[in-house]
Amino acid sequence: MRHARAPGTAGKPGAGLLQSPSMSDISPTLKTLDRDLLFKVILFLLAYAVVPLAEIFLFIYLGTLMGNYLVLVAAAVAGLPGASISLGQMRRARARLRLKVITDQRPGRELAELAGIVVGGILLVTPGFLTDLLGYLLMVPAVRERFGRMLKKRLAAAFPEVNGLFRLLSM
Repeated sequence: MRHARAPGTAGKPGAGLLQSPSMSDISPTLKTLDRDLLFKVILFLLAYAVVPLAEIFLFIYLGTLMGNYLVLVAAAVAGLPGASISLGQMRRARARLRLKVITDQRPGRELAELAGIVVGGILLVTPGFLTDLLGYLLMVPAVRERFGRMLKKRLAAAFPEVNGLFRLLSM
């Protein structure tokens, strides 16, 4: 097995071997990163498991109150008006985004608005009453703007170098 040598160190035994940084140099950073990442993954998986369980519980509970078939029909129909509303809002937000890009302005607010509309539309198409409720809430511009500001603050704190690069604080 041959080792790579740094340029200009030929003929000198052991000199100039390229070495990777030792684990002791980056170990504290990795431990902190791994702990934060692991915590976020666990929270995501917990939410991923809790939301469907809550939906199932709600289906069963409403099925005992209203009847199973009526609940299934209501779940299937509940998101359809919201999906059409989200398509209309998506077209308008995309037009505003395109106008900002054409006029060489920063489209931070428009991107956040469009992202909120897309997430709301996906939640509305997903079967279930809780996801429909969250989707309808994201269709309200004031809720979407507040959610965007909260998300902006978290992203600015988590990724200051990206925030400075894209100047997302102008949103």
